[in-house]
Amino acid sequence: MHIKSLLLGSAAALAAVSGAQAADAIVAAEPEPMEYVRVCDAFGTGYFYIPGTETCLKVGGRVRFDAQYGSVYDADADGTYTNTRAEIYLDSASDTEWGALKTSIVARFDYDPHNDDANGGAFNDATRTRLMQATISLGGFTAGLQDSLYESFINYAGDVENDDVINYGPSEVNQLSYTFDAGNGFSAFVALEDDGQNDDDVPGHASDWVNVSGGVKYDTGTLMIGLTGGYDESMEEGAIKAKISGNFGAFNAFVMGGWNTDGDSFNDYAPEVAGTDGEGWGDYALWAGAGYKFSDTLAANVQVSYADIDVFSAAANLQWTPVSGLLIQPEIAYTNWDTATVNDDAFSGMLRFQRTF
Repeated sequence: MHIKSLLLGSAAALAAVSGAQAADAIVAAEPEPMEYVRVCDAFGTGYFYIPGTETCLKVGGRVRFDAQYGSVYDADADGTYTNTRAEIYLDSASDTEWGALKTSIVARFDYDPHNDDANGGAFNDATRTRLMQATISLGGFTAGLQDSLYESFINYAGDVENDDVINYGPSEVNQLSYTFDAGNGFSAFVALEDDGQNDDDVPGHASDWVNVSGGVKYDTGTLMIGLTGGYDESMEEGAIKAKISGNFGAFNAFVMGGWNTDGDSFNDYAPEVAGTDGEGWGDYALWAGAGYKFSDTLAANVQVSYADIDVFSAAANLQWTPVSGLLIQPEIAYTNWDTATVNDDAFSGMLRFQRTF
């Protein structure tokens, strides 16, 4: 009897303890599912999906250091110059029923001690920050800030740094453009561009109207033939350029010519020649260049240009990429002016280190 009572009491005690432990037990919450970054290959390499969205993002940039002696843009610019530059690239893209919706942002930061007004420069500080590009694109339309298609549509000039002593067009401008691509190598564009100028030449006043540019080209990847033109509404003048370029294995070359509608003045599309006192091309300007790729890591480029006002410029470089993403580029250049405002020449030598990612 005593044994039976003892067993029943022990069982009751164990049941009570087990019930108390069950009541005090902590139930761990299930972990939320992790969302990993997904690769987006719909718009090329380097894109990934922004978590929680169907928008793809690409991040890139470059860091550059230049050391230079002299300048072929100014006959009086003897001495040494250095500049460090950082650029950040942000590109987004997503599919819509109207095609790919894209944005592109390029921000640039330069540190040049010669820019500081304490050293006779044009800015309050040695650091200069610039927005180089900010565009929205959809269905062939592009709105925002970027280089004028007048120059970028036919791929600028040669693959040298000192390529625009004889300038071939406007760079960053606010614009609204439409580009048509037939898909067979033929494409065309038309653009409205705001250069910020007005007929009264009053800084800060609204532009009288916008400039207009357009162009057509046929590009097979091996051969490109292109024609662009632009009208500067403030100057009521403009220019037309034609370019032929080709890639033939390791060798590439181009020839480009421009015609100014008024050889006695300059405008946005036939700009002022560097180193002169307000002189444009004259009636015409010419550019030609070539490049050769010796190996996967070494290439050479050369460009010459001439303006009708009697300005000649030349540049040549070597491009060495010892490892992927790193460029080491020495370049030499020369300009000769024999114009109504300047009769002089200049040499320059530059060494560039650039990391692109």
